[in-house]
Amino acid sequence: MIVEDAMTSDVVTAEPSTPVTEVARVMADKEIGSVVVTRGGEAIGIICERDVLDKVVAANVRPNELTAEDIMEDPLITTEPNDDVLDAVRLMVRKNIGHLPIVENETLMGILTVQDVFQAMPEILETLPRRKEGEWEQEETTGEGVCEICGEMKGRLTEHNGRWICEECLDFLTG
Repeated sequence: MIVEDAMTSDVVTAEPSTPVTEVARVMADKEIGSVVVTRGGEAIGIICERDVLDKVVAANVRPNELTAEDIMEDPLITTEPNDDVLDAVRLMVRKNIGHLPIVENETLMGILTVQDVFQAMPEILETLPRRKEGEWEQEETTGEGVCEICGEMKGRLTEHNGRWICEECLDFLTG
């Protein structure tokens, strides 16, 4: 499956000069986890809920004194609409991000989130651990090997439903 088949096309954007209070209000009103920052139609950064928490709330900074440009993540990590969804997921895991803007020829085409991937590829849910009597099942672990989600060589893998997954992918998938 390609990214274009899983992404959300209706991306909420903000200009760099948009006050952080407005960005947060839009995210809350639209019940979304990120806003892409654009300048002249080009995606230049992204603001996620974690950025608001870390760079405003935890830093004890007045949000009305900050703009989108002040707290956005840049450089922006992106992928293209014709890229493979699993490659995009691997990128998200490696970069520890949950929102991946989709850009083609410098034009913002959409955004891919963990929720988008779960909707488009429900079979990936088979890699998640199962609960057993209120507890997580005991999983078998092994030494070094290749993670079946991100494709990276890792020092420790955990088996879930017959697949060997690294700790980073497991954390990413289970929140």
